[in-house]
This record gives sequence, structure tokens and C-alpha cells, in this order.
Amino acid sequence: MKDIFKDLIETEGVCGIIVLDAAGALITSRFSDLHLNLKAMVERFGWEPLILELDEFMESDFVFDKKRFYIRKLKNAYLLVIMDDIASISMVRLNCEILLPELAALNNTGSRFGRMLKKKIF
Repeated sequence: MKDIFKDLIETEGVCGIIVLDAAGALITSRFSDLHLNLKAMVERFGWEPLILELDEFMESDFVFDKKRFYIRKLKNAYLLVIMDDIASISMVRLNCEILLPELAALNNTGSRFGRMLKKKIF
């Protein structure tokens, strides 16, 4: 199976990618080899309050002490990219734009078979 996050995760400075549904539940996450330790924290984190606050935003970029978040609203989901300070936001945006049609196609598979396939792809 093709890893649709490959180009984005290999962008310099990108630590990880998180896809959340419209209610804030984790759909999938993918992290670079250097940041695999973040996976456990992301899986148990409650994303619902963040999603409620971002309801009207299509795109946003947050800067924290040591990390940055780029958040992109999809049709029925949210794409979060965790980055270091050195990450080029223009490259991240470009890779997200390229990724959007593939995520939309996966989101349209409503059958049980489609959901199983979605889990295998990521």
C-alpha cells in the first residue's frame, strides 16, 4: 500500500501528522523516526476542545515554545502537522495541498471495507 503521508513527513522539520474527525477523535497519526515517542501522547490526548475552538477556521498556524502546529480543515476532518522551528511553512502547505484530494477520496469510502482499507493505508 502507498503511504500518502510520505512526502509530508519527509519534509525537513516535520515531526508528525495527525488526522482528527470532526468531533476531535483521532483517525490516524504518523510520526518521523526521530519523534516516534510522541505517538503514545497523541493517542491519549483529548483533542475535542481544540476542534471546538477551530470550528470556523479553514487554516491556522500556531507557534509554541519549541514546536509549531499547522492545522488544515478538511471536509469532515482536520489535518494537524507538528513541526520544529526549522520547518518551511510554505513546503508544508504545498504538501498539504497535494495531499487533500487523497484524503478526500479516503473520506468518501463509507463501507466497512473502505474503513478497513483506510486503517491499512496509514
